[in-house]
Amino acid sequence: MLDTLRITTLPNGIRVLSVAKPQAEGVRLAIHVRVGSRNEPEPLNGASHFIEHMLFKGTARRSAKALSQAIEGQGGSINAYTDRDNTCYYAEVPADKAHRALDVLGDLFYNATFDPKELDRERHVIAEEIHMYADQPDSVAIENLAAQLWSGHPLGRPILGLMDGILAMPRADLLAYRAANYTPGRTLFAFEGRVRHDACVKAVEALAGALPAAPAARGPEPFTRAIPQDPFSLTRRDINQTQLAFGWRTAGLEVDRRARATLRFLSAVLGESMMSRLFQSIRERRGLCYSVASGTSTFADAGAFYVAAGCHPDKAYGGAKAILAEIRKLIEKPIGAAELRRTRDYLCGRFRLRLDRSAAGWAAAQALFGQAPDAEATLAAFRAVTPEDLREAAATYLAPDRLALAVVAPNRARHGAEAWTRLMHY
Repeated sequence: MLDTLRITTLPNGIRVLSVAKPQAEGVRLAIHVRVGSRNEPEPLNGASHFIEHMLFKGTARRSAKALSQAIEGQGGSINAYTDRDNTCYYAEVPADKAHRALDVLGDLFYNATFDPKELDRERHVIAEEIHMYADQPDSVAIENLAAQLWSGHPLGRPILGLMDGILAMPRADLLAYRAANYTPGRTLFAFEGRVRHDACVKAVEALAGALPAAPAARGPEPFTRAIPQDPFSLTRRDINQTQLAFGWRTAGLEVDRRARATLRFLSAVLGESMMSRLFQSIRERRGLCYSVASGTSTFADAGAFYVAAGCHPDKAYGGAKAILAEIRKLIEKPIGAAELRRTRDYLCGRFRLRLDRSAAGWAAAQALFGQAPDAEATLAAFRAVTPEDLREAAATYLAPDRLALAVVAPNRARHGAEAWTRLMHY
């Protein structure tokens, strides 16, 4: 598995990763940078995402329109995303256009001009993006939950930033932040498809090999378990449905692969599929909601386990009780052999399909944070999880004293903060 995965580190610290698929018709390219919203000082909250936008607004060689035309005019696609601990710029093109795609990505990544007029215009684009998510109650619930779990820490700040800060953020501060964090040692180029590794390395060397190796930028503020969390929030809106977001702090990359696999296994048992406990119990048998799901987030030094659901306001309290009852079952009773086997097969199958779609994306996410991208070890970790592992992990991480709950409810919903906080003592 992943027999064609190769990684080379250039003298200046840039890494080049490739997964060759000789029969593929296309090539996927990405530039990953180990910097995100958690790296930002509070006055620059939103800077990582703002920079992501500005890199598409033009270079000395290409306008914003020309950047997109160079890729999309060949039938390809180009985009980017910013997360709490990383940023990624990516493109997909027919295989014979791979050199052009690298030229375009490299141009915007290294040569964006941050034109002052474009920058001021983009402030308002981002403001509309902030408004868009603020109008989505499920997004509000998840954002509130993050602020509660990581209270007072950069992990808890919104990735997009706050409106006032974005509208006032100085251009010079954005450029300085980019220069400090977009360094060779934090950068990884990933290729997948009809590629040859040596050619990928040669192309990146020509693009960026002459850049000097920069001193390591200041890392993000460490997270410690001593940082308190805010257990509950209730937001009322003129909406029709109550949104519930439950979260528990878990472990980050500091724990071993099997421990991380166990947490993911718990999530799969609970709410990642239509066969999961929450879907079957909360939606299918009780009809308490349309959407209910669980998931995990993992950072270098922290992690979270979460459950989200949307319910009619008259059913939300009962739905929340039913969700926490399923959590209690995981703590009190090991799962049976048949459910263990089904969930193991689900996780191994989903992982193999993920590699089929984007092996380089998975491998890059591992390598960027110092993890060996070992697919066989990941599958072995899933296969090694036992019922007692799951029960112990649930008892450790999903205990009531770790729970944070964010509720976004209609103005007319009858349950107030006191009722909701009573429910959290399951």
